[in-house]
Amino acid sequence: MSRYKSQVREVINRNALVTLALEHGFNAFLPVYDGGVDFILYRESDGVVRKVQLKGRWYIDRKYEGRDIWIAFHVDGDWYLAPHDELIGMGARYGFTATQSWLDGGAYSCPKPSRAMTLDLAPYRFGEVSIDAA
Repeated sequence: MSRYKSQVREVINRNALVTLALEHGFNAFLPVYDGGVDFILYRESDGVVRKVQLKGRWYIDRKYEGRDIWIAFHVDGDWYLAPHDELIGMGARYGFTATQSWLDGGAYSCPKPSRAMTLDLAPYRFGEVSIDAA
């Protein structure tokens, strides 16, 4: 099982987020192949559509830029669903886009956002999911 640990974690995270999305009135659709979108959320009541890329942490990548992709990640039990391009703007304010990781590799991740970042992310807090919830 250990060699599949990351795949299992991704399935658990996807299912937790989809559960939360269903509670918010969304339906979830899985693409046939992963071209940068892990799943699509659609809420029929108001027509809101979110192309979602699921990550284990706060993350930006040039390959998602300008594609209306929303990054989903969790911090201390709370899920966030934020527009990728707004995360790039946040990354610029925090100096992340001046790092070698961003400049040379075109990506940057932050495993544990600071308190200030968490406050900036507040509008994108999607909610909390308990896997044990019945």
